[in-house]
Amino acid sequence: MVLGAFSLHHRTPLFHVQGNLPGLRYRDEILRPLAVPTLQQMGPQAVHQDDNARPHRARVVNDFLQQSGVNRMEWPACSPDLNPIENLWDELDRKVRSNLPPPGVVQHLYQMLQAEWQALPQRIFTTLVNSMRTRCVECQNSQGGYTHY
Repeated sequence: MVLGAFSLHHRTPLFHVQGNLPGLRYRDEILRPLAVPTLQQMGPQAVHQDDNARPHRARVVNDFLQQSGVNRMEWPACSPDLNPIENLWDELDRKVRSNLPPPGVVQHLYQMLQAEWQALPQRIFTTLVNSMRTRCVECQNSQGGYTHY
């Protein structure tokens, strides 16, 4: 993956420190400025989905989401990865890799990622959202085992 060239990986923890710092950063850099305002705009039926990464389940994060009135999807600890964002990461990776020359510095990579993200067609998002029912049914039918997603 292009991100790997810069030691950035979408499946590895964003924060490699001990203590509550990862939860604080997740709250202050992602939830507070981005996720919660978007969820609040969507209305009371909006549901926040994250996984069980330590920063996502930190007490400071749980308290913040509860105080913000955010509905949170329960996500079993050993669930298969049904999160459609992984499909978007793959698509974004393909788009960035198709750019020549490849980014030489992190700032160029950041700009390229932003441009390619903005250019992703709405149909990709719609298809992934519409696939959630099928993903969940397939997961249930396999009793939490392998799915083709």
